[in-house]
Amino acid sequence: MKKLVMACGIAALAIATVSCTQSSSKGNDSFADSIAEYMGTVQGSDIASSYANLDSAQRATMSKDAILAGIKTVLMADTADKGYLAGLNIGIGLMQQASYPDQAGVKIDRQLLFEKFAAAFKADSVADMTQNRQTLQGLMMQLQRKAMEAQQAAEKARREEAANSPEAKANEKAGSEYAAKMKAEDKAYQTTESGLVYKVDKAGSGASPKDTDVVKVKYTGRHIDGTTFDTSGDRAVDFPVNGVVPGFSEALKMMKKGAKYTVIIPGNLAYGPEGTPDGNIKANETLVFDIELVDINAKK
Repeated sequence: MKKLVMACGIAALAIATVSCTQSSSKGNDSFADSIAEYMGTVQGSDIASSYANLDSAQRATMSKDAILAGIKTVLMADTADKGYLAGLNIGIGLMQQASYPDQAGVKIDRQLLFEKFAAAFKADSVADMTQNRQTLQGLMMQLQRKAMEAQQAAEKARREEAANSPEAKANEKAGSEYAAKMKAEDKAYQTTESGLVYKVDKAGSGASPKDTDVVKVKYTGRHIDGTTFDTSGDRAVDFPVNGVVPGFSEALKMMKKGAKYTVIIPGNLAYGPEGTPDGNIKANETLVFDIELVDINAKK
């Protein structure tokens, strides 16, 4: 939505800085009509592209007709009145600032905001705002904390909802059954306190990597049906130990240089109830990895 608002703001700014008339195109020459035609078509298409990239929830809060009504109000304003146009731009900025507290569940009185703005703006002299600025800064810091708390609460609720979805529950059950089956068939599998299931195919030697280390690894990732979703192939890749999903990171910190492990990572230690954005890994899906720790801090 920010991208769309910025695009609309740019259009509004252009209106405030370019002299034109409120009259229709009647009487304009073909050159002026061509500018109007192509400016409208190109910028309308740009805004449409931004609008199309919004998610459905955002689009539901702003219809195209409503957007057009707002644009027309500004576009058809008397451009000879520069003060009015400046007020429109300032008002848009104030409106955006006034909307920020909504994210923290704080509904401010916009009429009071306007009255105080008007009183300060029309005062005979500009007062020293040092104390008021400090007070506002403190209030905004409180608001920022509230906004973060509200965002965290919303994220927690969203994750809980995702975790309780039928798909997430089904994948969690399938993964648990797969891990139990593999452990029953091969007693070499062990389970950590976190729930990670692993088997040492080859023991390495030396020290194990830490969170702050960078490792060189060969790996293959599979779904529990055996299909591969990612692999490094014969090429070892470098990445930080703490830069992968929790289950993979935990396995690395148990391994030593030269070790090869097979690990079964339950969904809560992999990509969780959200899976991956591309949908390749589903909600709470259990993943299987063949991991070979080639080196530790090789670049150093």
